[in-house]
Amino acid sequence: MDNPGSVYDKRLLNLKSCAFLNAYRRKNLKEIIELLKDKQGTDVTTDPSRWNLDNSEYGKIHAIWKEANFNPAAMKWTNYYPEKDFSQEFVNDVAFYLRLSGVHRAWISRVDPGYYAPWHWDVDDNEQEYLKQGEIKRYSIMLGDKTPGHIFMLGEDYLYDCAQGSIFRWYNHNEWHSGINAGMTPKFMFHILGY
Repeated sequence: MDNPGSVYDKRLLNLKSCAFLNAYRRKNLKEIIELLKDKQGTDVTTDPSRWNLDNSEYGKIHAIWKEANFNPAAMKWTNYYPEKDFSQEFVNDVAFYLRLSGVHRAWISRVDPGYYAPWHWDVDDNEQEYLKQGEIKRYSIMLGDKTPGHIFMLGEDYLYDCAQGSIFRWYNHNEWHSGINAGMTPKFMFHILGY
């Protein structure tokens, strides 16, 4: 399978909560970032009116953040969705490259400078439906190039200074994670859940 300019990073060999697979180079990731940088997307904040509070898991996360005294003014990230904000073709190509039989959902997240997505697990209202297809497989791809201050924490692992296109396979699709942008440019990541 063609994947020009593959990357090897010895530092990523001893991860505990995920596995570094390679770097995805089949599409121009800079073009995807350029496409999204001026789009509004869907902001995720601490405002509970933006969450499905019928699902009690959202309330648990909100309570944890409140108890920890997180600064709500700095908690914000933006999600972009296929067909609405970027091409489904990109999702399909990544799924093909990862040898997924199907895709439950995919999105691109953006954390702007000075903001963060605090420690949390992703709540998905459709998780029980996904499980009918078997094990949920989750991957994340760093869309930006190595940038000081761009940090993604996944379970016990701190992912930073990663090459553009770095692919990480989560060992647990519900793992606790956080994204931080202490840098000077927006931090973009692609996420995909499939089977």
